[in-house]
Amino acid sequence: MRPGPQTRALWEMFSDLMDLDAHQYVADPLAGMDARYDLGDDHRLVGTLCPDMKLTRTRQRRTRRAGRRDLYRD
Repeated sequence: MRPGPQTRALWEMFSDLMDLDAHQYVADPLAGMDARYDLGDDHRLVGTLCPDMKLTRTRQRRTRRAGRRDLYRD
């Protein structure tokens, strides 16, 4: 972008939006985190990508990187 007053105003507006929960609204579709598949369960994580949750002995991303499946329950 070319520097100028309009660019600065646009940058400030997006900067303010990122301070709100709007950052999730902008970032989730870009990261593919907004997809939810209807699997017949109302739990918020069913049918979504799993966040990096702390497990008993390791972190979820380590098991995902190793290509293993995990079963999570409350």
